[in-house]
Amino acid sequence: MNQKIMVFLKIVELGSFSKAAEALYMTQPAVSQFIKSLEKDLGVILFDRSSKSLHLTAAGQIAFQYCLEMKKLSENMTQSLDELMNVVKGPLIIGASYSYGEYILPSKLAEFIKRYPLVEPNVLIKNTSEIAQEMIDKKIDIGIIEGMIEPSRIVSEKLATDRMVVVSNEPITEIGHETTWIVREKGSGTRAATERFFQQHRLKPQKMMEFGSTQLIKGAVEEGVGVSLLSKWTVQQEVANKKLFIVDEEQLYYERDFYMIYLKTPFQSKTTEMFLNFIRETSKKGDELT
Repeated sequence: MNQKIMVFLKIVELGSFSKAAEALYMTQPAVSQFIKSLEKDLGVILFDRSSKSLHLTAAGQIAFQYCLEMKKLSENMTQSLDELMNVVKGPLIIGASYSYGEYILPSKLAEFIKRYPLVEPNVLIKNTSEIAQEMIDKKIDIGIIEGMIEPSRIVSEKLATDRMVVVSNEPITEIGHETTWIVREKGSGTRAATERFFQQHRLKPQKMMEFGSTQLIKGAVEEGVGVSLLSKWTVQQEVANKKLFIVDEEQLYYERDFYMIYLKTPFQSKTTEMFLNFIRETSKKGDELT
C-alpha cells in the first residue's frame, strides 16, 4: 500500500502526528512531509490545523473513506495471491451480537479452524447497529446480527431462528403492566425484539430498567429486581440450575431471526468467502432452539 496513505490512516487512527510518527518509527517532520505530499497529489487540505485538536476537513473525511477502501483492497489482494496456492489463511474479523456470538459462534469457529488452521479469527461482540456501522466502515469482514438492516450495500442472509422467553427468579410470576422489566440498551437487537414483544402482547410496562449487558440482566433477574425477555440460548444453564425460570412459554414468547451480513463487493477475500460458505453449510443443520 502507498506509504502516504498508510501514514494518513495512522494519523487518523491515533489522532496525532506525533503518535503516528512514534507508531511508524518515523520522525514527526517526515510524517508531516508525507501528508503535505499527499495533499499536493490530491489538491486538497486533509486536516484542519486551526485548533489544538486534530480534525479532518470535509475533503479529508472523503479521502479517509477511500483510503480505508484502498487499504482493505490491498490486504485482500495480498491474501488472495497467497490463497492462489489453495491456502486459506490470514485474519478474519467477525462482528456478532451477544446471543449468537457467545453461544453459537464458538463451536462453529472451532470447527472452521480445524479445517483451516492458518486462519486468525477475531470476534467482536457488539449490538446490531454497531456491527452494521463497522461493516460499512470496513472494520469487520462478516457480521452476525439480530434482524435485518437497511443499507443496500450490505447483503443479509438468514441463519437461524431464536426463541426468546420471559425469565423470572420465581417459578410462578404474574406478568402485567405493573411488572418491572429489565431491558437491553436501544440499538441492540434484543431491545428491538422486546419492544415488538410488548406490542404483540399489548403490554405497556410502567417501569423499565435499561442494562447494557445480557449478563447483567440475568444477574438482576436472579436477584428479583424484575423480569426480562431473553434468548433461550443465553439462559439454558441458569434454567437448568433453577436460578431462573421461564414464565408461561406457551403464551409468552417471541421468535426472531439471526442474519449473516457482508458487503456487496467483487473483492471478497478467499478466507471470508470460505467462512461464508461454511456458515451457510453448518446452519443448514439447524441452530434453532425452541
